[in-house]
Amino acid sequence: MKNVLIIKYFLVNFQGKKMKIFRNKIKYVVGVFSILFLSGCAMSPPQPEVSLNTDVLSRDDIKVGIYYEAPEDNATTHIWGANCLLCYAFASALTSGLDSHLESTISTDELDAIKDLVHSQYSSRFANVKQVQLSTPLDDFKDFEDQLGFADKDLRDVKSELDIDVLVVVQLRSYGAYRSFSDYVPNGDPKGHLAGLLYSVDLNTNAYLQYLSINERVQPGGPWDEPPSYPNVTTAYYQAVENVKAKIAKSF
Repeated sequence: MKNVLIIKYFLVNFQGKKMKIFRNKIKYVVGVFSILFLSGCAMSPPQPEVSLNTDVLSRDDIKVGIYYEAPEDNATTHIWGANCLLCYAFASALTSGLDSHLESTISTDELDAIKDLVHSQYSSRFANVKQVQLSTPLDDFKDFEDQLGFADKDLRDVKSELDIDVLVVVQLRSYGAYRSFSDYVPNGDPKGHLAGLLYSVDLNTNAYLQYLSINERVQPGGPWDEPPSYPNVTTAYYQAVENVKAKIAKSF
């Protein structure tokens, strides 16, 4: 009964945008654990990194489309390891000040710069490169045969729909900070954080021509809990962005 009352207290005190962010975080945690539970031991090995395969792209008339998917939520602290609702509420309360700072201060400008970097890298190699929009969300495409080296979704219909040969996906999922917990107990300070995927798909075969998993975390260079501007965590975030840019450039 005491735990229920504490949970109600946290939920009542997360109002407006903070309540929306909190609900989204809870959905994320529930979703992750549902996937892990349902997949169990049958989980496939992770897709290894693939540097851009220029052998397949040797033709001069190759048409490349770049699709950018921005994060659904504003910058915040992404929490991992608080494995119950009460634990998560407690962890979110510990980082609420940092969350407010990140949401109000960190814009999407740096994410747009990453999108532009990918476009620049492809444009320097191929003559026919354009930004594209998908008529169907990525998650709604049919699943493809589960095997390494091929996209999880069957994207081959995009070839005729958008008149392109290669689809490049820049998918940035979360940005701001990351903090790990063991239930109630923090495992360390919040870190600057950026996560997502960069991959390109041969639309004839659905095979990856490039694959880079982005999950950058940078330790602050000093104390993290310095409201209201949290300078060390903020600097760590921008360093994470620069690290991601360097990894993307290396993937070409």
